[in-house]
Amino acid sequence: MLESELENITEPLYKIFTLGRFDVQKDNHSLVMESTGSKKIWELYKFMLTHRDQSFSTDGLMNTLWISEEYSDPKSTLRRQMFRLREILKEDQCLECDKTLIFANGQYIWNKNLVLLIDADAFEKSAKQGDQLKEKFPEKSLECYMEAIELYKGDYMADSIDQHWIYPMRNYYRRLYLKTVINTIEVLENQNLFHEMMTVCQKAIKIDVYEETFHLNYLEALLKLNRKNEAMEHYEYITSFFYREMGIKPSNAMKELYKRILKQQSLIYSENNIKEAFGNSFKAETAYYCEPEIFKSIYELERRRSERTGNSICIGVLSVSTNQGNLASKEELRMNHIKQLLLEKLRKGDTITRWNENQFLILLQGVDSKKTQEILERVIATDSQSDRILVDQVSYLAAEY
Repeated sequence: MLESELENITEPLYKIFTLGRFDVQKDNHSLVMESTGSKKIWELYKFMLTHRDQSFSTDGLMNTLWISEEYSDPKSTLRRQMFRLREILKEDQCLECDKTLIFANGQYIWNKNLVLLIDADAFEKSAKQGDQLKEKFPEKSLECYMEAIELYKGDYMADSIDQHWIYPMRNYYRRLYLKTVINTIEVLENQNLFHEMMTVCQKAIKIDVYEETFHLNYLEALLKLNRKNEAMEHYEYITSFFYREMGIKPSNAMKELYKRILKQQSLIYSENNIKEAFGNSFKAETAYYCEPEIFKSIYELERRRSERTGNSICIGVLSVSTNQGNLASKEELRMNHIKQLLLEKLRKGDTITRWNENQFLILLQGVDSKKTQEILERVIATDSQSDRILVDQVSYLAAEY
C-alpha cells in the first residue's frame, strides 16, 4: 500500500508514519503537529509502538527511556506522562479498552485491538510479498517491490537520534530496504528495464548516499543506456565524495566499472559522437581538475612526450598542514579553497588533482623544475594561510607515490 493510499483512508483509525518522518494521524489530522513541545511524550509513544508486542513495568519504562534522569516519584511521573499522552491522542474521555496504552496487572501494554495502519508494517509486508513472488512471478513481485520502495522514505524514527533502543529496529528496516532495492534491480535488469533501474537507483542514492551498491548499479544502468558521459561524471563525483568523506579509495568493483566506462567512451566514430562525448569541455576557462587515476594517465602521456622531445617534466606538490584544533569539516573547506585558488590562478592547460587528504599534485604544461617552483610559490603567496602550505616537486610519479 502506497503512502498516497495511507493518506486517503477516511475510516476512523490511527495512521502512523515512521520511515523518514514521524507522524500520528487520527481522523486525517496530525496529532504530532498539534502538540509541539511534547518530545518526551512522543518518545514514550514511539517506544511503546516499537515494542507493542511487549509489556513494561513503571521502572522498566523509566530506566529505558530516561535512564540519565532521576525522579523522586517515578510512578507519579509516568502517570502524568501517560495522562498527557492520552490528552494528545484525544483519548482522555475514552473507555480504558479504547485507549492506545493500557495499564493492567502492574504493566503498561499496547492495545492490540486498535485499528492501525503503520507505514513500516506495510513496507515490510510488500517487501516480503515481493520475495515470495520473485522466482515464479517476477512481474508481480516487481509491483510489490516498487510499493515497498515507495513507502521507505528514510530511517525508522529518524528524528530519534539519542534513543539507543531504536537502533535494532532501525537497522532491521535499513537492511530490508537494501535487500529490496537489490532484488528490484535484479528483476528490472533481467527484463532489460534499464530506465526503471536507473530511477530506482537514483531514489535509493537519495535515501543512502553512502551505500556503494546503489552507485554501482546506477553506473551499470547508465552504461546499458549508453549514457557514458553521465556515467563518467557520476563515477568522478562519487569516488571523490567517498574519499573526501570517509578516506575510501575506489573498490575493485568500482575500478572495473571505470574501465568499462573508459572502454565505452573510446568507441567513437562520427563527428556528432565526438561532440557529444566532449560536451562543453572546450569552453573551460580554468585549469583542469581530475581524479588521481586520470592524472596518472595525463602524466604518463606527458612523460612519453618528453622522452621524444627531450623536454623535462616536473610535478608540483602542495602539502597542506592541518590544524589539530579544527574540525574535519573546516579542514575540508580549507582544501576546497586551495583547489579553487589553483584552478583560478593556473592556466587552462595545467592539470590538478587532489592526491590524498592533504596533498595536491600539479602538472604545469611545458614548464621546468625551477619555473614550477616559482609559479606555485607565487600562487600560494596570495593565500592568507600560505605558511601552512609546503611547495615541493618530484621529477617522476612512482607507483607507490
